[in-house]
Amino acid sequence: MAELERKIAELENAVPTTAPAAEAESDRAPNGTKSTNPTADDDTFWALNGLIDRAGDEGGVVYTGHTTPPGGESPVSWQMGLPSAAINDLNFAEAAPALAALGHPVRLELLQAIYEGTTTVAQLGEDERFGTTGQIYHHIHALAGAGWLENSRRGHWRVPGQKIVPLLTLILIGTH
Repeated sequence: MAELERKIAELENAVPTTAPAAEAESDRAPNGTKSTNPTADDDTFWALNGLIDRAGDEGGVVYTGHTTPPGGESPVSWQMGLPSAAINDLNFAEAAPALAALGHPVRLELLQAIYEGTTTVAQLGEDERFGTTGQIYHHIHALAGAGWLENSRRGHWRVPGQKIVPLLTLILIGTH
């Protein structure tokens, strides 16, 4: 645990405290997107540089996070990554059930409410956005079946700790 805390502290110290006002032209590929070949001294790409250092020219994909959910008592840390060769072997269709469960706006709003601390169907039912109790249960069971929710104790729902960073990663992807 101490090693993980040390690494997190190193990452936090490497994060710039303010966003750069403008990106240098050298950070842009010819099509205007960020370059996929950053230089080792570029703090803008600190996470990407770490991936390249670890995975080499083959590369890979990583997502990671460290956050304390609203009302949470302690932070949740998570990291998942695969080298490019392993990604090439994935069957993308296997992601369909997990992604399909998130494909309804009410389900995303329910997940957000539960993430933020509303834990029971009775509490959720007080919000008109979620519909009837039966509709809420329908959506909650779909989310739970896909692993996005768990019944932490009788009648109380939560986003499992191992799903918090993946969920927030998908929300970032969808909103940025």
